[in-house]
Amino acid sequence: MIGRRIFDETLKKLKRFEGVNGVIVTNTEGLPISTTFPTEKTEKIAALITSLVGKCRSVVTEIDSNETMSFLTITTNSGEILIAPEEEYVLIVLKEKGVKLF
Repeated sequence: MIGRRIFDETLKKLKRFEGVNGVIVTNTEGLPISTTFPTEKTEKIAALITSLVGKCRSVVTEIDSNETMSFLTITTNSGEILIAPEEEYVLIVLKEKGVKLF
């Protein structure tokens, strides 16, 4: 598994972008590894997003068994939730609408 230091560095780097409201790294069960949010908000977001990721992975596999989900973007009226699911963790970035990260 990737080290805690790398997670913390990634969070700091992403948080520096203007318009990024917060970043969470969670394991695939929804247990937070690193976060820029308060504990209660982190736990709620992590649980909801990892549940959603599981459902999305099932949909993608059902549509094409040779495909895997690599990224998910949720757009709301005020912002976006960027979700990058990996084998052992899920990266979640909440940002304002229109903000470019890369």
